[in-house]
Order: sequence, then structure tokens, then C-alpha cells
Amino acid sequence: MNIRRISQSLPLVIVVAALMWPSPALAQDPDALWRAGQQSMQSGDFRGCVDNMQSALSAGGEAYDRWGWLHMVLGVCLGQRGQRDEAISELQTALELISEDSERWSANNSLAQVYVARGNSGDYDRAIAAENEAGKYATSAGQRAVHSKTLGQAYYFKEDWSNAVRHLSDAAAARNTDADVAGKLGRAFMEAGDAAQARTWFEKTLTLDRNHVSSITNLGRLYLNEADWSQAVRYLEQAVQRDPQNMQIRNMMGRAYLGASRYGDAIAQLTQVVQARSSNGNAHYNLGQAYGAAGSDAQSIASYSNALRYLEGGTTIRADCLYDLGFMYEKVGSFEDALAALEDSGAITPQTKTTEAIERVKERIRRQQAGS
Repeated sequence: MNIRRISQSLPLVIVVAALMWPSPALAQDPDALWRAGQQSMQSGDFRGCVDNMQSALSAGGEAYDRWGWLHMVLGVCLGQRGQRDEAISELQTALELISEDSERWSANNSLAQVYVARGNSGDYDRAIAAENEAGKYATSAGQRAVHSKTLGQAYYFKEDWSNAVRHLSDAAAARNTDADVAGKLGRAFMEAGDAAQARTWFEKTLTLDRNHVSSITNLGRLYLNEADWSQAVRYLEQAVQRDPQNMQIRNMMGRAYLGASRYGDAIAQLTQVVQARSSNGNAHYNLGQAYGAAGSDAQSIASYSNALRYLEGGTTIRADCLYDLGFMYEKVGSFEDALAALEDSGAITPQTKTTEAIERVKERIRRQQAGS
């Protein structure tokens, strides 16, 4: 799971009066310290917030240790600094101590966001539970919009696409200039099988942020799945320009070039992928197809063989790779190798074309043996 910062579009809103920084003489005054920490949070200095709030807790004794609001603010600032385990601990402590509805909204919502950002096993379910609790205390339209977005994100990363669509749609209706929401909603629609809505939301995202790489990439992926090669090439070339080190995009780019019969370009892209990610079986398989289409039989066989080192056993893609390898062996006259590959393919996924190819190769072997 990639590490994600808490979305800056979902800040914890705590209404406070502007306060002065403490003087050096008050450096160990817990009241001055929490005020300084509060001001640090407001200015985006989350390290200063953490340092001052922790010092206030240390200097303030039991009375401060029982102050839920202070634990809540410390948890928020820890989360913003990526110290997620510590943030969760502080926010859970806060929830044991606070009683105000507004604070319970803030603490639960912040806890949900930290769980989403951490992304450990079970964290998305924990985020959903915390955000459902937060929703009980959401009283304003802004809070309800944040609530919908946070739930939508949790379901999105959990890959529960129908619930992601439901909550992100609510968020998008309330936050119609939020490119992050629009892009995630497009992806959720795509994964749920609604290509038309996915395309609409990806295009909407690009009107809000024309450099939104994931939406550019997903439009390319959408057109790739539809075998619209020219459109797939158009968007994936843009995605590669914006994120040239992303080998997943380059792998899709290679497939798009292959579909567009641009075999040299496909080989160039896919070679970069297998050089950077040598254990990417899918990329080796795509490279084998590109070499085969370009008439480079030996390189095609080598790439298919490399792919089989990494493709998971019993999968459809492994069966397809074995079939294509069998075809290439048959083409170059290595009939025994062709038969072995085709029989392995048929053992995974029985298909009429595989059965026919096996019988054809067996007949060629019989003829070859009869002629020897």
C-alpha cells in the first residue's frame, strides 16, 4: 500500500481566537505552550504543533493529560506529519475524554482520515466505522461534504466500488470543484463497469486540473479496454510525459502501441519496463506479443519464456502466454516444445482453439516422425 498524506482538502476545522506566541520566559508554562501549539497548527507548522502540545502535556500534569481537546489537536498534527500510529493513539485517547458534539465530529473524522492514510490491514473498515460515528455529529453542509468524501475514500481504497460511487457522488455534488473527488469517482465508476460515467468524470476532472495524471492515465486505460487504440495512445502518451518513471503506465502504453500496430514503439516501451521491473510477468508477455507481431520469433519466444517465470500458476494470463508460446514454437518448427506449451495451457483453461492446436501439432509430429 502506497503511503498517502491526509488530504489537504479535508482539514480539521477548529474555530479559535488568534493568540500571541509565548515569550521565552513562559517556555515551560503549559498554558503558553498549548497556545503556541494551536497557533502552529493554524499556520501549517505541524512539527511546531506537535512539539508544543507534547511539551504542554509534559508540563501540565494530570489536568492536561485529561484534556481531550489537547489530545485531539496533537493527534491531528501527528497525522499531518505522517506519524500515524501515534496520531491514532492520541485521537483514541481524545475520544475517551471529550464530550462536545463538535469535538466528537472532529476527532472521529480525523481518526478516519488517519486510518485511510495508514492503509494497514483492516484500516479501511476502521475508517468507515470512525466516519460513520463522525456523521452522527455532522451538522453543517461543509461537514456533511467532508463526511461523504472521507467515506468515499475509505470505500475507494477498500475497492468496494458500489459504495465508493455512492459516497463520492454525494461528495462531488457538494464539492463540484474538487478534482480529487471527481477523479476517484471516475475510477470507481470504471471499476464498477460503467464506462460512460467513468469517461464523464475523468473529463470533468481534467477541466478542473488538466495535469491530473491518474485521470489522464485512467482515460487511456478506459480506451485501451475498449480497443480504441488511437485514443488510448493519445492519453497514455500524455500520462508518460507527466510521469515518465511510472512503469505501469509505460506497460499500458506498450499495449496501446501494439494494438495500433506500432510494433517498434511497443517494443521500445516494454523493453524499458522489463529492464526496470524484471519480475513483471505481464510486461514480458506483452513484449513477447510485440516481438511476435514484428516477426522477431526468437525474441518473442524468449520474452514468453521470461513471462512464465513470473506469471502466477493457474491464471488465465498464464494460459494465454502458454498458448502464444506454443504458437510461436509451432511457427519455428519446434513441435515437441509447442505441444508441451499447448497442453499446459489447456490444463489451465480448456478452450476449443487450444484443443484444435494440440491436435494440429500432434499431427505434425506424426508426419515428422513418419518422414524421418
